[in-house]
Amino acid sequence: MTPATPPAPKFPLIHLRLNLLILSAIFGFFITLPAHPFVSLSKPAVKAAFTRTPPIPRSRSLPLPRITASAVFIIDLSSQSTLFAKQPNTRLRPASLTKIMTALVALDYYNPSSLLSVNSGSLSRGAKAELVKGDLITAKDALYALLVPSGNDAAVTLAENYPGGYQKFVAQMNAKAVSAGLANTHFANVSGVDSPLHYTSAFDIAMLAKLALDRPLLKSIFATRKITLKSDKGHIYPLVSTNLLLEKPGVLGVKTGWTPEAGECLVTFVERNGHPILISLLGSKNRFDETEKLINWVYSNFSWE
Repeated sequence: MTPATPPAPKFPLIHLRLNLLILSAIFGFFITLPAHPFVSLSKPAVKAAFTRTPPIPRSRSLPLPRITASAVFIIDLSSQSTLFAKQPNTRLRPASLTKIMTALVALDYYNPSSLLSVNSGSLSRGAKAELVKGDLITAKDALYALLVPSGNDAAVTLAENYPGGYQKFVAQMNAKAVSAGLANTHFANVSGVDSPLHYTSAFDIAMLAKLALDRPLLKSIFATRKITLKSDKGHIYPLVSTNLLLEKPGVLGVKTGWTPEAGECLVTFVERNGHPILISLLGSKNRFDETEKLINWVYSNFSWE
């Protein structure tokens, strides 16, 4: 079909050119605002960039704390501007930060009240919620078991109940990574077991956490320090968060991770005085201490006007 001819403009061409010049000047101003070259702003993010001014360093800038992490990425969520980056695109092991994607894929498919059967997940090694084989738990409770104590058994349970099973679930994790534009991320499993085909970057995992924080249920779970669940069959599961920073002012999540190859990993969501930031660390030797130092550095070093 031949496209319809667009209607003639209702105002003189000179007015159109003048308006374009004005718009160009406006856009030029905002394009020069501090923004990380790796951040691809979505339409909502572009809107945020127009309405929120990026934080600026104070007149007396503080030195960056010494950190051992192989990669770091810090973003101001209000303005979508990068506050610090160290090897943000380097591919590294994510350990249990993987479970952020596991949670997103699960929540895309399951209704929170859906009942899931615990099968081989009960045989998982590493961090567990101690789910009982044969038990029935809701998808919502499985997400708590996944993210609060970082339960590998919950990760496997969510994957095994998915249509097509475990491998289909992993395939969907990778499909979601591609659709989200995470160019340096690939998953080989649902819990973060080390593998040459299992990697992410500090930038990618921060963007993934940002997506997860847009889901109210996940945002609430990320901030949970302790909770006790009761399954459909009456089993009791007391859960305690692996995230020690939840005790610190303004810290509201997100996820911990550790394996011998990955080292200590952590993604942290913080909000102080209405200014939310997100920090990702990969390959650290002291994730909690280093993240706390970076939090204090950001809020001491930058001013929001």
